[in-house]
Formats: sequence, structure tokens, C-alpha cells
Amino acid sequence: MLRGASITLYATRPASQGEDLYLNVEKFLKNKKDGSKAFDHKFRRIGLQRKAPQNNFRRLIAAPIPKGRFCFESINYCTGENSQLDLDLLIAFLNSGVLEWYFRTSSTNAQINEYQFNILPVPTITDQGPTVEWQVYLRKGKWNEVADLLRSLCTLPGTLPATVAKALTEMSRQIQEIEAKRVLKNRSERAQLAPESQPIQDVIDAVLFRCYGLSEDDAKYIEKRLEEML
Repeated sequence: MLRGASITLYATRPASQGEDLYLNVEKFLKNKKDGSKAFDHKFRRIGLQRKAPQNNFRRLIAAPIPKGRFCFESINYCTGENSQLDLDLLIAFLNSGVLEWYFRTSSTNAQINEYQFNILPVPTITDQGPTVEWQVYLRKGKWNEVADLLRSLCTLPGTLPATVAKALTEMSRQIQEIEAKRVLKNRSERAQLAPESQPIQDVIDAVLFRCYGLSEDDAKYIEKRLEEML
């Protein structure tokens, strides 16, 4: 079974603490009604660590949970069937710097409650705005160009152009693929993304700061405050 310690940024891993525990699936599902939460293991989900100390490297830590896995109560999750957002886009939001800062300013304990998850601010995705070819820059790993192009499309605070949403979704998938293949040498590496992932995450953060209506100076201030909050 997966526990909170199994959730790292963009990837599930063996728990960093505690003993492995297993579930008798047949016994657990006996007499459970179809459509109940007991059968959520049939769906792909995004999992979120339910408990993270205030001095942790992050409070919001999200990863995809593949089908067939069961979770302890130390994981909050959202299924694709219950999400209005593409799950790969949702994980980009949850692992972003701007939502990490927002959550830290409002949380007073180590618990990450469902109601706190439900009120996290998410921009409105709109079909309005120009369509641009961001794919060529992304394929070549020209991350500065990707960031500049996508930020130029975020002109109305609180809205996310569909073109930008698609780009963020693709970048999220790239990070997930990188992190899923990464072998950690020690426990401390859980607090960092792979060197190949970090530039992509930097683009996601830069674009979302702009999307939320924050300037580059605002973004620098928030990044500095996040470092001080640890």
C-alpha cells in the first residue's frame, strides 16, 4: 500500500520510512458497493501528501498514482473522473511555487485537509487568445524561449489560455517521465527534482506567476519568502 512518504514531486516511490504493509484486496473489497471509494484503485489519480511539517522543504507534494494501487489515509487524492482539470495539468498546479506560497500563508499546522485542497485558487481556462507553436521550442529544450512565449500569452490575470494549459500539461508529463526513471541515491534527494526536471519546473512556475497576475518582481519576492519559510 502507498503511504504519504511514498509521494514525492511528480513520482511515487518506496516509502522513506516505516515498514511495508500489504492489503488483502479480496477481503477488503468484499461487500463493498460498486462506485464506492473502495474501487478508486481502478482509476488513475493524483495523490497529495496529507501531512507535511511546516518546516518541510514543501507543504504541497503531488504525484500520479497508477491504477491498481491502494492508499493509506496519509494520502489525499483526486481521480480523473472527479477532476475538472486534466490530471497532468492539476499536478503542475499542485507542485508549483505560487500555490506552495499560497498554502503556506494560510496553513497553521502539518495537516493538509481536503477543504484546503478544494479552495486552492485555479485560473479559468479560456479558448480566447492566439494559438502559437510552442512545441518546437519544447522539443529542443529551449526553456527560456518557452517561458517567454507562454508568458506573453497570459495577458488577463486569473485566466489561462488553452494553448498555455496544453503546454503546461505536456511539461508536467515530461517531468513525470524523468522523475519516474530517476534512481535516488539518498533520502535527501527526495527534496529536489532531477537536474533535467528543474528547468522545466522553472518554466511552469514562471508562467503560472504571470497567469496569476504577478510580476517578475513579485515572483522573486515569493521565491525568496519560500526559502525563508523553511
